[in-house]
Amino acid sequence: MDNILIQSFQNVRKVVDNSIKLLKDTDALLSDKGYIPIIGNGLATETSKSILQTPDSYTTLIPQYIARPYGFKLQLESNKVDHLLIINIQFTHPLHEQLIPSIAAGRLAFEHPTDNIRSIFKPWFMKYAIFEGDLKIDLFNKNLYTYTPFIDSKDKFTFSIKPLTTIQSNNDVLEIVEDMCKL
Repeated sequence: MDNILIQSFQNVRKVVDNSIKLLKDTDALLSDKGYIPIIGNGLATETSKSILQTPDSYTTLIPQYIARPYGFKLQLESNKVDHLLIINIQFTHPLHEQLIPSIAAGRLAFEHPTDNIRSIFKPWFMKYAIFEGDLKIDLFNKNLYTYTPFIDSKDKFTFSIKPLTTIQSNNDVLEIVEDMCKL
């Protein structure tokens, strides 16, 4: 039992560590295209330090997801942001007990350019759109999905998603970044 417990924690740590490395690679690739993370060195996630958390809580000690939103540097500098690129790595979700860890990459296009991106973008947005909205997602196809997050707005989120295990090399990360930039 001790060995199983030790191995389980080592596996979780390795998946999270490799996912962070994937995001660092994404940072470098998007930087070459003029994009920067809007939250600096931070990770968008929901965690909890509460003793009252349960396995089906939206915030748990081990993150359900980690995400990075990116803005086009020139737009951020001029305070006229019309879109963000977002990467979301989802490890688990309380509404999807058999969820295969996944990676989603997309573009959130705003109906009107904003000068206050930090107040508009919410870290949980991509997770909500994919796993809590009314979309029917299939991780094993190459479909693009579109989600309109707000009833009173024409903001549009377009993304693709696939199993995290399909990422085997830097070429796979490059392909995700290239595809995301074409959206």
